[in-house]
Amino acid sequence: MTSHNRALFPSTGTMVGYRNGYDYRRALREFVRLREAGFCDGVELMMLQFYYDKLETVADAVNASGLVSPDSVIHCEKEVGTMISDAGVLNADGKSDEADALWQNAFALYRENCRMAELTGLHRMVLHLWGGRASDGHVDYNASKLALLSETAAESGVRLLIENIPSSHGDPLSNWRSLFPLPANTALIFDTRFGKLHEQTRETLTDPLTAPCIEHVHISDFGGTYRDFAALRPILHPGEGTIDFADVAGLLDGMGYAGTVTLESPVMLDGGEYDIAKLENTLNYLKQIL
Repeated sequence: MTSHNRALFPSTGTMVGYRNGYDYRRALREFVRLREAGFCDGVELMMLQFYYDKLETVADAVNASGLVSPDSVIHCEKEVGTMISDAGVLNADGKSDEADALWQNAFALYRENCRMAELTGLHRMVLHLWGGRASDGHVDYNASKLALLSETAAESGVRLLIENIPSSHGDPLSNWRSLFPLPANTALIFDTRFGKLHEQTRETLTDPLTAPCIEHVHISDFGGTYRDFAALRPILHPGEGTIDFADVAGLLDGMGYAGTVTLESPVMLDGGEYDIAKLENTLNYLKQIL
């Protein structure tokens, strides 16, 4: 555990991706070793499009690893939010039938994410409620779907966490506020990289409405300037960008944050190898500071 008794997870996305052919089995073995060596408390499972036709197989591997704990998290596959936003554009353009068809497709995928959570015994799920090129252009449409999304997650025993992801029209904090009052089965998750992108870290972590609803934190660094969307990739490790993580830690302490923390910065190298030493160093740093 961290020095503040905050469970620390690396995302499976740090070691599973196209660079290594989505080799989740090898990654799970590495995560088991990291947990046994005291570097982390388990994993956050990043849902990928690669998994949709093999949910039971992947779930069996995750369950066999023993990496899931009561505090663990699943990250809903990001295309779901993109599709919801695209449906919002179609709806605004008067193409209601097309919008409904796209929404139904997104909702079907969302149900598969909930099923993966149920199969693996994960009880909290991060959702990008908006995303893609359409982003938050019609965020009211996205917000109108939240109650159903939350109710559907609850049917699988899952609590829904809405992330402060990049916003091309408004800003993440305003979008969060527009969701209030939150549905009963819903909370928030703060991402440090996206907070820095919009220069909203301090404002968000001290906001009297939203801050008390933050139940999870994603950690990665950011090397760009205000709304510099091109700088979102590559995803940097703490210390490689401009985020003041000591300040972030102080803000979390100030709000009495007792939730969980996930590292999202990848360590996949060309050729399918991992920079394990880098991952260990980052996890150790986070244990010390957060």
